Amino acid sequence: MPTLRKKLLVVLSTLATAATLLVFAPAAQAAPAQCRGNTKAFSNGYATAQRNITVRLCVHRIDSDTVWAYAELETGAKRGSADLFYHFHINVRLERYDSDLATNTCIASDAANSGSQWGFMLSCPTTKRNTTVTGGWTADGNVSYDIVGDGKNDLTWSLTGSPMID
Repeated sequence: MPTLRKKLLVVLSTLATAATLLVFAPAAQAAPAQCRGNTKAFSNGYATAQRNITVRLCVHRIDSDTVWAYAELETGAKRGSADLFYHFHINVRLERYDSDLATNTCIASDAANSGSQWGFMLSCPTTKRNTTVTGGWTADGNVSYDIVGDGKNDLTWSLTGSPMID
């Protein structure tokens, strides 16, 4: 039967090992980006210009004190020879509980008009925000566009924001 002294040494040794693991454990890894895709079919009403476009909104915590948002534009293959858009502007926002903390607008007209059989065409990032505040971070945005020949002028495509990260 172990003595009280031996039991005490085992307990102290176990506690010392646990404390060492806590002190030297690596910091938590950055969270992977959380993204949500938004897809819309565009046409000028004729066969001269049609395409599907996806705008993916993402929020990403790079490390313990840096977070940012970005939008990615992906187009399907161009059907028809004419340009589809007078303009196609992506507006992306880094939000925390629906308060805008960083924004950016990217002019994506050339990419939206060219179409691609390879997919990804353009990235539109906000500035990186240095903060250790956690919880409630999302990417949100919209697209302002004008289709050639539809007679409707500027239209807004409201995008569904990304899932929330800490």
